[in-house]
Amino acid sequence: LVRRRLLAAASAVPSRRALHTTAPAPLAMKPGTPIPGLNFMKNQDAPVSKARAEYPEWVSDLAKPMVTLAELRRMTWEDSTDRDKMRYLKLTRRIRIKGGNVEAGA
Repeated sequence: LVRRRLLAAASAVPSRRALHTTAPAPLAMKPGTPIPGLNFMKNQDAPVSKARAEYPEWVSDLAKPMVTLAELRRMTWEDSTDRDKMRYLKLTRRIRIKGGNVEAGA
């Protein structure tokens, strides 16, 4: 019985592949809801959220998680996009700079 419960609990946890889906993220706000923190203009109403279809396609890409350095290292250079290549270079450069800072401070 305990083993069956453990297996059921393990199957309820989403797999790593399930976390990286291409479906749009669920709506954070209903369309027409005033967006908090953006009502800084005098004599104007706060901006309101729109329906998902009214936003450009790239807005949905902002909700996707960024590719990790480990995933980038597993990719081949030919299979990666320009964006992936730039991110790989940025992350490796950052690690090199931090390593140099540690050595300089020691």
